[in-house]
Amino acid sequence: MGTAETHFVHQVESLKDNYELILIDLPGHGNATVEASENYFEETLCYVISQMKEFGKGYIVGLSLGASVAIHIALNKPNLVSGVVLTGYSPFVPDELKDVMEKQYDYFINIEKNDRHIAEHFKKLHGEKWNNTLRKVLHTMTFYYPTVSEKQIKDIKVPVLILNGSNDVHEVESATYVKKVKGEIKIGLVPDAGHTANIDQPLIYNLILENFIKEN
Repeated sequence: MGTAETHFVHQVESLKDNYELILIDLPGHGNATVEASENYFEETLCYVISQMKEFGKGYIVGLSLGASVAIHIALNKPNLVSGVVLTGYSPFVPDELKDVMEKQYDYFINIEKNDRHIAEHFKKLHGEKWNNTLRKVLHTMTFYYPTVSEKQIKDIKVPVLILNGSNDVHEVESATYVKKVKGEIKIGLVPDAGHTANIDQPLIYNLILENFIKEN
């Protein structure tokens, strides 16, 4: 429920002088020209792919939902992708976290009652469409998480860097799992960082990110 500008402000500031940066808000978010739909993840993939076809081949840096979008684009349209950087990413939701995800769903689906300040923040970022976006995103990520199989991980043909925070055991294990499946994939664990490692520790994150781009 963030925007490219707000979630990646530290990366934009660090990279803008040396790279062409295209900030893409996902459907229903920020400045996106399309709203969130029932078939949210598939239509989001099509939307971002259409943006990439317009602007040209490049690296995708994705956080959370954006990371899932990035890796699926790498799998489906590798000709558009120079490489992907995934943060707050897991290829699947383990069974032991499904109850946590459903509790999180219940909390955020009633966010106006549970935390009106967050609800106002979402409204400020996304306008009147925020509630529809929240519901579509929550439903997708809770009940229809866009998993990536072991075979798909092995089939990835573009450079991949997973930069997860070190504070969340699940995300540490996710990065390790992907590395075991496909050794060529690079992983990094950002110290003292959680799900949003690029926000929590931007200096460390930006250094690793730029090194990855230069090496590829």
